[in-house]
Amino acid sequence: TSSNPCSSADRAIEIVAPGGSSQLRTIPIPPGSRTTGYNVVRKTKILHDRPRDDLVDVKVSHFSVNFADVCIRLGLYESAIRNVGYPIVPGFDVSGVVTSAPPGSGLEAGDLVYGATLFGGYSTHVSVPAGQVRRVPPALDPAVAAAIPAASLTAIHALSIAGFNDPEKSAGSPTLKNRSVLVHSAAGGVGGFLVQIARICGASNIVGVVGRSEKTPYVLGLGADSCISKEGKSLSEWWSEVSAANGGQGFAAIFDANGVETLGRSYEHLAMCGRLVVYGFHTNLTSNTSLSPLSWLRMAWGMLRMPRFDAMDMTLDSKAVMGFNLSFFEDETELVGSYFDSMNEWLEQGKIVLPKVTVYQMDEVAETHELIQSGRSVGKIVVATNAN
Repeated sequence: TSSNPCSSADRAIEIVAPGGSSQLRTIPIPPGSRTTGYNVVRKTKILHDRPRDDLVDVKVSHFSVNFADVCIRLGLYESAIRNVGYPIVPGFDVSGVVTSAPPGSGLEAGDLVYGATLFGGYSTHVSVPAGQVRRVPPALDPAVAAAIPAASLTAIHALSIAGFNDPEKSAGSPTLKNRSVLVHSAAGGVGGFLVQIARICGASNIVGVVGRSEKTPYVLGLGADSCISKEGKSLSEWWSEVSAANGGQGFAAIFDANGVETLGRSYEHLAMCGRLVVYGFHTNLTSNTSLSPLSWLRMAWGMLRMPRFDAMDMTLDSKAVMGFNLSFFEDETELVGSYFDSMNEWLEQGKIVLPKVTVYQMDEVAETHELIQSGRSVGKIVVATNAN
């Protein structure tokens, strides 16, 4: 559980300094103040004034916990270090009720919204630019809504740079003959959206990979054509199953947030013109919630074993390796806004199977970090604030 619980109804959870889950601490938010993202004010976690005229104030009912939050807690998330520093209130996703909205935003007090913030989400009250929030689609539970923004926007951008776009918005554009995709960690938040949105964007054979057999039915239920479990199998064994699931052919796109464990083999399993999209390095990090000297040595060893991709080989093989981190996209408001609009449309049209959501309370945030770090979680983890 988080340390130093606060009796105030208006509160946030901050990471005091890099380290284990004991670094999570509940802090009060003064009346009339809100947490916010670095694109509003850098090096600031709580707003006492209104530095921009496009801010929407939201009384947060739920926020989500992402693996990136664990990386922030470990001191290994560059955008957090560069743009905020410590202490920091983490969190990218929120849902809740608008308490104040600027003219022309299309929003008004009382609207139920969900949105993304560039940190500051672990809070009962947050201010975000109007372009980063949308009304919650009808019949969508606020707890589920909070699980959607960061993971879905990451998935959409990953698919876009891999050449998979919304067919309704890119009609007539030529595509590669090979439209098969491989999704690592397919039962996770981003992985689950990758599986579904890849289908919407015209993927022909979607293969998911999971760490535990119990996660396989969930991935198949999201629309994957097949799902390979790594449980009890050697690296060569499960990679052979992956290859067989695609008829022995390479993939047009592979989405990999695993890091050192899989990146090299992922590149080998690309087809000609295939693209390996990297958006995380989970296996480079420790699964222990406390950071010992041995944990740091293991992470350093993982970095030393990271594969190197030669530009000449990539040219001769006609393959590409692409990486990104949306938390640096503060200036790409039009691009990310278009992704948010697409996701909203798909939700309203019933094209998206909503993620499995497990809800915790604010005094259980440390437990959520431990769960997501262990690799045992399925779907998304959301925290209820019970804000008054």
